[in-house]
Parts: sequence; C-alpha cells; structure tokens
Amino acid sequence: MGSKVSTMAAKKRKRIASSFHSVTSKAHSSSQNSSYPNTPPNCTIDEKSHTVHDHSSHISSVTESMITSGRTFHHVENSAYWFPNDDEEMDRLIGVRLDLEHNNALVLDLGCGPGTWIMDVATEYPSSEFIGVDMCDVFPNNIRPANVSFQVGNILKRLPFSDNTFDFVNMRLFIIALKKEEWPILLKEAYRVMKPGGYMQMVECGMLERGNEFVRQSGTIFREMIETLGQDPYVAFKMKTLMEQQEVEVCHYENIDVFLGKQDRLSKEFLWDVCNIFKSAQAIIQEPLGYHTDNFHQFLEKLYKELQKKPDAIWSFSICVGRK
Repeated sequence: MGSKVSTMAAKKRKRIASSFHSVTSKAHSSSQNSSYPNTPPNCTIDEKSHTVHDHSSHISSVTESMITSGRTFHHVENSAYWFPNDDEEMDRLIGVRLDLEHNNALVLDLGCGPGTWIMDVATEYPSSEFIGVDMCDVFPNNIRPANVSFQVGNILKRLPFSDNTFDFVNMRLFIIALKKEEWPILLKEAYRVMKPGGYMQMVECGMLERGNEFVRQSGTIFREMIETLGQDPYVAFKMKTLMEQQEVEVCHYENIDVFLGKQDRLSKEFLWDVCNIFKSAQAIIQEPLGYHTDNFHQFLEKLYKELQKKPDAIWSFSICVGRK
C-alpha cells in the first residue's frame, strides 16, 4: 500500500506560490466585508445503498453554522473541532490517498469534509462502493461519482452502520477535531464497523517546530493553542499505539518530512497548506500571535516568506495502516 497526495484542478484550488498573494489579499479584504457565503438498535438497512435508517436518533441532514472573524464555522454542540467549514477551508483540505489493492470493496471515509479523498479514489476504483461521513454537510450533493454517497454523522455518538460492514476505513487530520480522551472512541468505533481482515488508515500531521526563529515561534503558539483546547499536538506519533490498544494489527507506520522551502510543485502545495492552516485558525490564534483582524494578512505574508528561508522549515506527516 502506498500513499500519494491527491491533487485537484487548478481553477478549484489555489495551490501554487504565485497565487498566495491573492489569497492573503482576500483575507485582508474579507475583514472589511460583511457578506459571507451562504446505529443504534432501532435501525433498518438499505442493503443496496448500505444506508442505515436510524429510527431512534435525530441526526440532522443540515448543520447550523456561525460566523467569526469573517469565516463560517460549524455550530455542533460538544464538538472540539475549531477550524472553519466554509468553501475556503474546503479548498485547503488536502487528502493523502491510499491506493486500494483490490476492487469490489466497501470503503468508509470518516471526517470526509468536502469529499476530496473519497471522490478521487472512487473515480479510480469504480467497482467499489464509497461512503463519506462528516458531522457537517459540506460534501457535494449533486456532482459526484455514482459509487459515492455521503451521510451526516458524528463519530463520538456512534456511527449509523452495523458491525463488520467495511473493508477499509480512512481517517485523516482529526488532530484539531478530537480531544485527547476522544481518540480511543474514534478507533473503537472504526474497529467496530470494519470487517474481520479489513484495513484502517490514519494520516495525521505533526507540529511546525523546525525552521527559523519566526517559524518556530509561530509553531509554538499554534501548539500551545491546541493544548489549551485539550487536544493532542503529537497524536501523529501515537497512532501505532492507539491502534494496538484496540487490538488492531499495525501493518505499516511511516513518518514523512516535508521541506517547505523547496521549489518543486509538491513542496509548494504543502507550503500553501501551512499558510492557510494559520489563516483558518485566525479567529483563535491571531491574538496570541500579536495580530488582529485588520492586520492578520501581514502575518500570513511574513509566514509565507519565512517558511522558505534557511534553516529549512520542515513539516511532518505520519501514516499508519492497521488490519482487524
């Protein structure tokens, strides 16, 4: 099993360095503009679509949102996820994709967001079935492959699927979605819905702790914010242990360093993502960084430049694959 970065059409996602100026300019102008873009036991199962109709729960098909610092956020009670759920954030979300080694599989993508990963893989494997689940209905409702469906659901409140349902479960970038004590709940529920012999994949990023002084200071403030929110900034290095605690056989664990100052296309994509992670976190992180709404674009512009200077700014990703 290998991994590769999923890429989208250029007009859909602003990924190259030359476009970053327009991104930061948009962040500045948006601060001046007030216009923003709009289971359990009692279940029956549709065997054809693999959809579970839960007659005892009250999962809404539409999630409420709120606006802070010019960005739209979910308004789901008791959720630790603190990044936006607007179109701009959907553009940021990069998928790390696992190449399925066989077809005719039933695949679950937990926390699927805008569905980038699942639609990419579903297109490549048309004979397999894919279901994406997210607590916010930010996934596409009309344009999607025929073998893809989406449902609103919350991993912490039990998934609307029977035991031993899926051949493969994908989970990525829950680092700012879960509190420390909630990780075992995620793994336990993923294990429950996996078939015996099925696989799960987890992909998580590390902290921004290598680079020049400005980069390290910015990364430290981001890490401290994660810790303040009761989350685990180093969960990427604990995935193997988390899987083993749920009696999952770990087949592969790998940590990959990304050098953000390199000029190849892939490095520039990750550079774009780091800058926009800070942009997405603006509502919470701008004050600790010493900025405010009117000048936060200046921080983003400086961060973009400093990430490309020596010593090398390095961002890590960890991938863990396990078998039930």
